[in-house]
Amino acid sequence: MSATQSDCTKAPAILVVEDHDLLRFSIVTWLEHRFPECLVCGVESGEAALEHARAARLDIVLMDINLPGINGLETASRIRAQAPETAVVMLTMHDTPYHRVAAARAGATGYVAKRDMETQLEPAVKRLLQRRERTGS
Repeated sequence: MSATQSDCTKAPAILVVEDHDLLRFSIVTWLEHRFPECLVCGVESGEAALEHARAARLDIVLMDINLPGINGLETASRIRAQAPETAVVMLTMHDTPYHRVAAARAGATGYVAKRDMETQLEPAVKRLLQRRERTGS
């Protein structure tokens, strides 16, 4: 079950920001099944992510770099500026040193290449959820 914006204040909240509908739907569905204790939302653009982040507390944002309008790096930077406790993980096909450095400068907590999602996404989300539990944020 997908969460509404107001629901994302009650349980660990994960936002998937991906402009390709099928991939976004697949990631959201997979996360809902893998992490049933979380509320998982999906949006298609940086602008929608920023709006969502203003309306609800987010614990984890999984964000593509190439988005229409405001790109993922700028969106990550803005989300981290308004909510430093939000972990942003870049989820992208761009796996270059340049993109990794740019993501770190934008405040990204993690970086997962889409080709490695099958092996790296679950451990990354688990690690961030465990950190949330330890810090109580």
